[in-house]
Amino acid sequence: AHTRDVLDKLLRETSLHKSDFQWQSQLKQRFVEKEEAGLVVSQTEVHVCDASFDYGLEYLGNGPRLVVTPLTDRFYVTATQALHLKMGCAPAGPAGTGKTETTKDLASALGKCC
Repeated sequence: AHTRDVLDKLLRETSLHKSDFQWQSQLKQRFVEKEEAGLVVSQTEVHVCDASFDYGLEYLGNGPRLVVTPLTDRFYVTATQALHLKMGCAPAGPAGTGKTETTKDLASALGKCC
């Protein structure tokens, strides 16, 4: 359902270029090749807007997944931008609204154990 909603939003807002914010704000994994010490090294990166993170390669098992909503997407953008700027991120809100679960889901998407 989330992919359908994202595609619907991209089409509705006529986001046709990879530089459009609606596309940039999505969590994307990319396989890239870099040169280090004269050798070509392949790795996976996770991109959101202008932030990119090396995928942590931490196997976290087949754990439960969240229902991804537009609020989840907003949290991903906010948290990744804060981390990109070397700042912290402390979600705030009423108890039982999914702050911890959303943070853990982002960590899992980045391949980081939390």
